[in-house]
Amino acid sequence: MKAAGYVRSAAVEAAFRAVPRHVFLPDVTVAEVYTDRAFPTKHADGKPISSSSQPAIMAIMLEQLALQPDQRVLEIGAGTGYNAALIAQIVGPGGHVVTIDIDEDLVAQARQHLATAGSDGVDVRCADGGYGYPGGAPYDRIILTASAWDITPAWFEQLTLGGRLVLPLSLRQVQQSVAFERHQDHLESVSVADCGFMPLRGDFAGPQRVVALSQPPGPFVAVEGDRPIDSNALSEALKTTPMEVPTGITATVGQACGSLSLWLALEDPDSCLFSIYGDPSVVDRSAVPLVVEWSAGDMKQRSTRALLGKKGLVALSRPPGGELDRPEDLVPLSIVSFRAEPELVQRLQALVIAWHEAGRPRTDALQISAYPKGKSVAPSPEARVLEKRWTTLVVSRF
Repeated sequence: MKAAGYVRSAAVEAAFRAVPRHVFLPDVTVAEVYTDRAFPTKHADGKPISSSSQPAIMAIMLEQLALQPDQRVLEIGAGTGYNAALIAQIVGPGGHVVTIDIDEDLVAQARQHLATAGSDGVDVRCADGGYGYPGGAPYDRIILTASAWDITPAWFEQLTLGGRLVLPLSLRQVQQSVAFERHQDHLESVSVADCGFMPLRGDFAGPQRVVALSQPPGPFVAVEGDRPIDSNALSEALKTTPMEVPTGITATVGQACGSLSLWLALEDPDSCLFSIYGDPSVVDRSAVPLVVEWSAGDMKQRSTRALLGKKGLVALSRPPGGELDRPEDLVPLSIVSFRAEPELVQRLQALVIAWHEAGRPRTDALQISAYPKGKSVAPSPEARVLEKRWTTLVVSRF
């Protein structure tokens, strides 16, 4: 991870060297546990709802958090307890770490793992993370290990002025790990990185709808809002022979699932996530076109961006090759139409070309400001404004 640039500081490197991951994943072999893979640890309705995250994104987010000795830290999403142990290692005996999870069984497991690892200074609590943990506030740092649709008032209120909040923020189903610093009346991003996490559960779960297009484990679309979706028509469309149209544009897989996907999400209201999670043999035979896929234990997830039509959809696609671990490889992008209106193909093609002609804006160059709902905001003309429940997000592309 150090050679790949994920680990940049001596403190984060020392934490990964000091804290044994296998203690927190006792059911995973040592040969597997020290690979750069996520491991689901709890499922519901056939889908993972908790996991031990991929070490690379853990390192990225710990670097974003910029921990210092003796700081007070709140982690939302205890999981196995591994990330909390890393945080405790960095802040040292003078610091204090509170980690919370919504599930009693995960809290009990995290406590056991932390005790076995000899990790002191971690207070594990069962609570709904959307409320933060007022008993330990204020915090110098707050970090989420689940994706959030919005920034809850509690996180802002429990963070010290000048403190840092790091969270996987969902921007129309495209997740970005955003490090915010707290100002007097708003939050301002200081770094952004592509990521992918399971959604926050509880009272503050987002309004995202997941619409199954066949019996699980089958394809599904994830959308926001209350637009009508004819799942039966979409399901029938996926059974037809798709039409593939080349875009004439090549990109790396990282660009396709990061920068381009975010562009499509912000620019077109019909954009959605088109995905499948299941046994690798099921995923490989599915109708979901390949843009990005990753292993999660023995399972696999594949996702792409799509535009929804009345009776069908169009989706971004690429051929195999040029995976995320080969970031310099370019792959040709195409559009796959499942019985969609021709206008949708043209729209998606135009959006891809517009992204290319705009210089392929990098997600790590985004500037994101978060203002409490109701505060007057004057965004620049090129910015995109996302109205959430508690905040107004202003997303600027540099």
